Amino acid sequence: MTEHTGLEQPYPYARVELVEPDWTRLPGWQDVTAQEWESVQWQRAHCVKNLKQLRAVYGDLLEDRFYDDLERDQAERATMSMLMPPQMVNTMVPHTLPTTELMYADPVRRYMLPVFSDRRTDWPSHPHATRDSLHEHDMWVAEGLTHRYPTKVLAELLPTCPQYCGHCTRMDLVGNSTPVIDKLKFNLKPVDRIEAMLDYLRHNPGVRDVVVSGGDVANMPFARLEAFVDQLLDIDNIRDVRLATKALMGLPQHWL
Repeated sequence: MTEHTGLEQPYPYARVELVEPDWTRLPGWQDVTAQEWESVQWQRAHCVKNLKQLRAVYGDLLEDRFYDDLERDQAERATMSMLMPPQMVNTMVPHTLPTTELMYADPVRRYMLPVFSDRRTDWPSHPHATRDSLHEHDMWVAEGLTHRYPTKVLAELLPTCPQYCGHCTRMDLVGNSTPVIDKLKFNLKPVDRIEAMLDYLRHNPGVRDVVVSGGDVANMPFARLEAFVDQLLDIDNIRDVRLATKALMGLPQHWL
């Protein structure tokens, strides 16, 4: 019990052995083999993208009220479309059979798959809240290249990820449009966009640190990603290149 607020922690945090949760506990994956599970192709092909596919995974383990709550959020509040690899889904209620109440309390579920009742609709939005909360688009010096700090830039190479977090801070650009937000789209072809980024960096020697992101670099073919990084390293002033990805957590099969 929290002394100052009287609120109880909805999810117990405890040290546990770091092992892969048993995916066969979920009705939709009872017959999935280890070989299939460890395949990045299988993971991508079996991503959960909609309510019907989520029901196919959980079946009757969850009550209709949870599915109804999620469906309402997708229609009225969601800023991100649904996209979760099985690997990510398997981290929700990982050590027992999921129930409706356990799913409601699970922190990964809250992060990846918000439902309508999660959102405090009785509170007004912050007066300065915007769809591009970090104002990255306003700071583009080339399409997808944000120059916020004197020596650092953010290079958004693509607008997709292997999984879509329900509260993404780049909801303005990343993912498919939803009923409540029409996403920003890149206008240039990828090759032209990348060349414009490189040209800016060649002519701005004060920049030394490049964060390569998106979207998520896990959705960029290795050959194209390697070529971009090689071209960055050919620029004398670039000293630090960081690859930003959540796929190490959500789709580790991509990197293995």
